[in-house]
Amino acid sequence: MNLILSLDYELYFGARHGSAQRCLVEPCEALLKATDRVGGRLVFFVDAGYLCKLEEYGRKDFAVRREADQVFRHLEALARGGHELQLHIHPHWEDTRRGADGWQFDLTRYALHRFRPAEILDIVTRYKAALARFTSGDSVFAYRAGGWVIQPFDPLAPALRRNAIWLDSTVFPGGVNEDSTQALDFRRSPDKDYWRFENDPLSPASHGYFLEVPIASVTVAPWAYWRLAARKLVGGARHRPWGNGAAIPLGKRDFVARLLSRTTSPVSIDGPKAQWLESAYRRHKAKGRQCFVVMGHPKALTPYSIQCLERFLRKPEITLNGYSSFEPAVSLIESTA
Repeated sequence: MNLILSLDYELYFGARHGSAQRCLVEPCEALLKATDRVGGRLVFFVDAGYLCKLEEYGRKDFAVRREADQVFRHLEALARGGHELQLHIHPHWEDTRRGADGWQFDLTRYALHRFRPAEILDIVTRYKAALARFTSGDSVFAYRAGGWVIQPFDPLAPALRRNAIWLDSTVFPGGVNEDSTQALDFRRSPDKDYWRFENDPLSPASHGYFLEVPIASVTVAPWAYWRLAARKLVGGARHRPWGNGAAIPLGKRDFVARLLSRTTSPVSIDGPKAQWLESAYRRHKAKGRQCFVVMGHPKALTPYSIQCLERFLRKPEITLNGYSSFEPAVSLIESTA
């Protein structure tokens, strides 16, 4: 089984956004200690808007310049280690300012499609360039939408094509979120290892320019979320995240849905969710799948989640790879563009 372990490399997006040291550097070091034992590469979907803001404010603010140096050195080290750096876009960085208490977020334009076409092209182009300084531009070819908000895709497609972004890994089949900030609906997604598409990542098109490599998903009963909450409360240090910030709260309807009905979640190594890794893999394998995409956030990793991952990686049939294993698809995509 080809395991793709993909991490969204980002801070938290509220008043408690956390530090680069605790949300990025320290948890990545712990993660790499676990994965280096089995070899292979990881994929980091880097929040490139953050890089742009670090560069902008670093010119006039010593604290930001120090933060920028730390993050940039870390990304350079990850690239030297053979890990993939791919494009993750949280466009609300366009409206973010730096104040005395740190980053001040405005999430009104959380979704990329809220911007005009020319603005979308500018954002994708600048953000890819900010990321490409740490690796070759050709190696940045994959995209993951911030908060999985990739619908509607039509407004994004031209900008991604212009920047040679041909692979997406945002969709997790069956997922739905009704919150207006992070609205998504993947319930009609194919349930396959990958597929081509043109203007809608949920609609396969045999000659589509884009390739969707979905995140694996798992159906979760409401009692499982109650159990997660209990573990966070009484689990002690091994259930304490490295990140020193706080996540954006779920919308009321989505919070109630998780606690009262069966819902669909991406397969993740974040905190106690890592306990679902084994069972999700067994169901995935039973379907005859050859590719298992797992996601996570360095900021949300815990000693417990690393322990779960280490146990999972002992499986001899697991090969840890990146999205570059799909590179032979490029020639066919280019021939149909």
